Amino acid sequence: MAAEGTSSKAPRQSALPIQELKAVKRVQLNEIIPPVDFSFLHITGIEECQNEEPRDTSPRKNQPTKKKHEKEKSDEKSQSMCLRLNNNFLKNINNISSIAASLFDNPANISWIDLSFNLLENIDPALIQFENLKILYLHGNNIGDMKEVNKLTSLKKLMKLTLHGNDIENIKGYRFFVLATLPNLINFDFSRVTKGDRVTATTFKGFYNPDKPKKIKHND
Repeated sequence: MAAEGTSSKAPRQSALPIQELKAVKRVQLNEIIPPVDFSFLHITGIEECQNEEPRDTSPRKNQPTKKKHEKEKSDEKSQSMCLRLNNNFLKNINNISSIAASLFDNPANISWIDLSFNLLENIDPALIQFENLKILYLHGNNIGDMKEVNKLTSLKKLMKLTLHGNDIENIKGYRFFVLATLPNLINFDFSRVTKGDRVTATTFKGFYNPDKPKKIKHND
């Protein structure tokens, strides 16, 4: 029997004080690595990123400013996994891989690229080099050929894609062609891909193939 005045149950460990819990959350927030952000900088060529200073989107940007000698541009590369080039005047991104190599510590880790609201007329094959790409924003460009979507088939980890606001959006069967071409997508044009979407896309793929030669009817 337990001695008088004592409990037979093991003492419960006290939970972390609220102050310590807040400290843990604060550390996690400070460890968030912001994107390398070149949005809204009126960039007309991807090469200009080497001379431009990325926008500061850090959650700590409101902290006291550094001294003059500490504000000088650093040669240290970013460990971010996100590159933002949206809302510029880019017509091509031919050198995006070399630019990424100069800006990122490990460009192979890039999982999110935002190229929305530019002047792109095609999906550049250079994007295929980012094998870990999960999110790609291309909405608000000038892409007019549905076959351009085929260039993304080798990006097996791509889960979220946007293409609305391009000319191809007006082509009949646009959504289902994209979903049939990229069956791994779980979100397309900011809309979740449903089971019904997948069934329709599979059916659509069986009836529509832009590369299939059309039969020409001859009059007897």
